[in-house]
Amino acid sequence: MTSNIHQKFIKGISTIEILIVVAFISIGLTSLLGVISYSLRISILVKETTQANFMAQEAIEAVRNFRDGTSWNTNGLRDYIPTGATTSNPYHPELDATFNPPKWKLVSGTEQIGSFTRKIVFERVSRDGNYNIEQIYNQGNDNSDTRKVIVTIFWKDKEVKLVTYLTNWK
Repeated sequence: MTSNIHQKFIKGISTIEILIVVAFISIGLTSLLGVISYSLRISILVKETTQANFMAQEAIEAVRNFRDGTSWNTNGLRDYIPTGATTSNPYHPELDATFNPPKWKLVSGTEQIGSFTRKIVFERVSRDGNYNIEQIYNQGNDNSDTRKVIVTIFWKDKEVKLVTYLTNWK
């Protein structure tokens, strides 16, 4: 009789051990799937942010190219802010195929590229007595040969913003 009870006790221990092992495996797999899911989301965010950075840098380069190919005072960047310190009018770059090779031009409005929206906004710049750019625009110190260029790329609930200053170098 003792032998029969001993066998049932051993079978009971084996069942408990199997349940514990299954629980540990389940917890491990659930944790692993969570880490994989998180890694995929981070990977997608890095990819989207990299794409947005490239599009913003392209817009900065397009504006710089536009500035280099126009006259600052007649049809250049000076004309993109007619009055006030800033303009809420967004622009975006487009290639003008009427030239060979094509040149960049600035077109009014935002631009949709896949799930991304791109816009360029220009601001006037003022300089202090030491010719340093002032953080807050002061109309009395307006520098008509410098423009602040703000490129913003939006997608989902995220954005990338690049800011640069361009001058009338000609």
